[in-house]
Amino acid sequence: MRSRTFRLRVLFVSHTAELNGAEQMLLLTLKALDRKKFEPLLVVPRPGPLAEEASRAGVRTAVIPGKWWLTTRSRVWTQPLAWLWNIPSVCRMKRLIRREGIGLVFTNSAGNFSGALAARLAGVPHIWSVHEILRGRERLLDFALGGRALVRLISGLSDAVIVNSKATAEAFGRRAGVRVVPNGLDLSRASGRRDEKLRARLGLEKKHAVLGVVGKVIPNKGQREAILALAELRDQRPGLRLLVVGAVGDGKYFGRLRDIVRRRGLEGRVVFTGFVPDVFAHLRLIDLLLIVSRTESFGRTAIEAMAAGIPVLAVSVGGLPEVIAHGRNGFLVDSSEPKNLSRAIDSLLGRPALLKRFVREGCRTVEKAYVMPRIIGRIESLLLEHGRSGGLRG
Repeated sequence: MRSRTFRLRVLFVSHTAELNGAEQMLLLTLKALDRKKFEPLLVVPRPGPLAEEASRAGVRTAVIPGKWWLTTRSRVWTQPLAWLWNIPSVCRMKRLIRREGIGLVFTNSAGNFSGALAARLAGVPHIWSVHEILRGRERLLDFALGGRALVRLISGLSDAVIVNSKATAEAFGRRAGVRVVPNGLDLSRASGRRDEKLRARLGLEKKHAVLGVVGKVIPNKGQREAILALAELRDQRPGLRLLVVGAVGDGKYFGRLRDIVRRRGLEGRVVFTGFVPDVFAHLRLIDLLLIVSRTESFGRTAIEAMAAGIPVLAVSVGGLPEVIAHGRNGFLVDSSEPKNLSRAIDSLLGRPALLKRFVREGCRTVEKAYVMPRIIGRIESLLLEHGRSGGLRG
């Protein structure tokens, strides 16, 4: 008589339908889960790329509209209205948990409380995966009741909290149940050759040295500082180009960037790609990746570049120093001030042997610590440790 195999039904809750860094990690987790042990169900607030990609991977998805529970500091006053608006969403999610026989709820991002509240109402265990720095000057999101209350709420509504770096963990102090689990990568996506036809379509010639900034075009990602650093090197390095890869997230900011390009005489030297479906194809066009964000809780782009064989120059903020060992697998600067940044760029481009060492050591770093098979095992262990037996299905 064959023994029956039981699977834990896990409800994954995303605060957005887009595919930014946190959602990329969530999607990789959904794809990598052992389907003999787990049956995932994804909830998103609206249709979008995340749900589409998850569906292609065979993950069932459901749409339950909802608003962000956290906002930027200037929009904190709107939060109570969003909380009221989200009450029906919590109730719908609670009914979904019971109808589907969910044994564990997994919330991806601090910006969404609905999954945690629905899990508590349904009497189901909950794990919160936090991708944001929640305390100090580097935080991007605020909570109307204060940062300490936010940390207490996340901890109090969770059986375990996953954070993507030690920098993210700092907000939680010595609270029990907080586990550092970094982002992982599917290395098969990183391999490949440089697409010379794509390079030509973007106006990049073989003689050009290409800097790159990858990420949504918003002030936090530092595209302005990268452009101004390029302006500092305009006469000194006339063959230098800047590739800005990412969808426009702030139209006014994008307009200001275009104005800077025009005023500084950088037309043709700065290329905006907009949204691209294959980040790695564009990463491989870059000779030196710049990560000049005001804050990065982890720095997913850094490990993507390392995996693709691209050297990295980054500002020493958030979780980036945990990924980049200065002078060994990349280069760190103290600030993104354009003159400071331009000096570092000029120095590194003049040291090709050092850049090659960064590439070599960067690849080793990813293979040692950030490949998805290593990461998914740790996540699966937490799911099984906290999943409720009532959520097991044959």
